Amino acid sequence: MVKTPTRPAQSRKASLPSQERRGRRGEELTVMKLQAAQEILAEVFGISLAEAEEMIKQRSRERTLWPESFSADDMVPTEKDRNISL
Repeated sequence: MVKTPTRPAQSRKASLPSQERRGRRGEELTVMKLQAAQEILAEVFGISLAEAEEMIKQRSRERTLWPESFSADDMVPTEKDRNISL
């Protein structure tokens, strides 16, 4: 008697939408890149991985271009803004 191959258990489960799979792969790639950067920094500067992680976090905070939210005070022009000539 010939047995038909069974499908793997994973394929029987409901698959994730392709966008979610791509998002997860993108996140995994980002994590891998950050880990590699930490290892390189630690080796180049002779520091621990924790210190390298802190360097990356600090640099990320410094490079943030936009705040998470704006307050009403951010929208009021200052004296310095009024004196700018184009």
